[in-house]
Amino acid sequence: MDIGSQTDINTLRTPAYTEPTEDDVLALQEAVAEAADAMAWQISVRARDHRAADGEAPDRVVLSGDYQLALLYSLRQAAAAVERRAAAAARTAGHQGAGYPLIGTAWGITRQSARAKWPDAVPSRAHLPQPPVTVQHAGGTAAVLHQKGTDRWMFTTVAADGTQHTSAPDYPTSAAATEDAKATLADHRAAEEAE
Repeated sequence: MDIGSQTDINTLRTPAYTEPTEDDVLALQEAVAEAADAMAWQISVRARDHRAADGEAPDRVVLSGDYQLALLYSLRQAAAAVERRAAAAARTAGHQGAGYPLIGTAWGITRQSARAKWPDAVPSRAHLPQPPVTVQHAGGTAAVLHQKGTDRWMFTTVAADGTQHTSAPDYPTSAAATEDAKATLADHRAAEEAE
């Protein structure tokens, strides 16, 4: 298998990931904690004042309430970054074919919660390309077509008498477009059928 091909990139694999080991999870959590600690150390007024006065801040600075507030602020920024990345990952996965059940499982929530959290992650069926519907009626043929990127439908016909017709994309459903396509075909039956 060509693991670098475009086709492979656009094909959703099942399973999408393997469960990480406990060490993997701890390493990720430690990296996030270290990043938040580093930011808190930089933005803490107490730590900054110590560094300005004598070039370094004592380790006990981290025990102060104001330093802990700086750490809390840093953790909030880390959480916001995680939420932004999660929303982008959910949207990308959804647009590549993952549904809300898989997205929810990856985040550790139900599909309903995933849909509520990221309502735009999975495109609605109306905006996905829909296959054309072919209709044979009154000796003619119609193709009922979905308008890409919209929730509208249209039809084209070639009637039994040779008349061709293309509708505007004004139909909210394929069924509505099909009914009008049949009526158009019935209006243009072959001469011997009309008698």
